[in-house]
Amino acid sequence: MDIASALIGFLIGTATGAAGQYLADKYTDQRREKKLAKEQTRLWQNIEKRFPAVIAEMRSDFSPQENRHVRVFFVKASNSTLGFISEPCFEYHTDKHPDLRAAVALLEQHGFITDITPGNCPMYRVNEKLFDALLRPTI
Repeated sequence: MDIASALIGFLIGTATGAAGQYLADKYTDQRREKKLAKEQTRLWQNIEKRFPAVIAEMRSDFSPQENRHVRVFFVKASNSTLGFISEPCFEYHTDKHPDLRAAVALLEQHGFITDITPGNCPMYRVNEKLFDALLRPTI
């Protein structure tokens, strides 16, 4: 066995090992991404099933083209008022949706919204994850 054939065998073995590891990582990552997407879909379906009225109102608010830039909402009673607000926002009323606070807590827990309350009235920023889920065609 000469040095040239040993060197060629070593290089081919190294390339084969590296390619095998690359492909294994690539397909494992794809499998994990599919699993994560499936879990997110299942989570969203569960949220929609638990709070259909809240999600339906949110969907109808965000659907019109002129509302697609709004990313803030308040949770309050219908008879209360808000002071000066510097950006467009939505209001969801606790007396209209008795389960609103539970829905908001679940959405916040799973990263769909972020609490940005500056004072006494709960204020939330809508993350793109919620926006995309609301505008995704329903099955």
